[in-house]
Amino acid sequence: MTQKQNLDISALPVLLTQHQQTFDTLAHRLIEENKHTNLTRITDPEQIRSRHFLDSLAALPVLDQLAGNKSSLRIADVGSGAGFPVLPLAIVRPDWQFTSIEATGKKVNFQKKAIAELGLKNITVIHARAEELAHEKLYREQFDIAVARAVADLRILAELSLPFVKIGGLMLAFKSRDIEKELTGAVTIIKTLGGESDIIWSYSLPDTEGKFHLISIAKTAATPIDYPRSYSIISKKAAN
Repeated sequence: MTQKQNLDISALPVLLTQHQQTFDTLAHRLIEENKHTNLTRITDPEQIRSRHFLDSLAALPVLDQLAGNKSSLRIADVGSGAGFPVLPLAIVRPDWQFTSIEATGKKVNFQKKAIAELGLKNITVIHARAEELAHEKLYREQFDIAVARAVADLRILAELSLPFVKIGGLMLAFKSRDIEKELTGAVTIIKTLGGESDIIWSYSLPDTEGKFHLISIAKTAATPIDYPRSYSIISKKAAN
């Protein structure tokens, strides 16, 4: 049975202060790029701080706990968009190794420019479709963690993300709405993929209404070789 727990993110604003220059640079770059390239609907600096930076870092308490005594984690951000959560996480955890997987060229280009400007050395950005990359030996079941902050249904996110996670690892899905029904609908595919829903972490963001959630899915068995399927099949199944 999936547990429900509240997530304490009260310490995260301190991290933004500690890395203020870097986050200010990232916010400025995002706003400027967004004037001619549609990357995000969130362009107000305070909203960027809350909805992009703090929300991305909300995974940190869970990830730190998983890291334990490890010197590093290997983390894949599946469908990373303009670089969230991967960029904020990489800023505050320079010893961890991140792979950012994004299919949209303009978003890949933005991430690469931001990484160069910020001087980040712990991110690799890959311009690829996740459902194709997950079948490559170099990436399949090679990551401690896969994070997914896309708006897609959990059934889609699970099939795109869990194949990247090694047995004993974890998938973290960011969700901003009531997710009980969505999680129930995803139970079968999660099990098929070798996963098991573990914990629903709930948290609040400053000046933002409603609860936000992190769904933790443990990888307990290998993903069958036929998965992930083509995106057209994945999305069609999720729509039924």
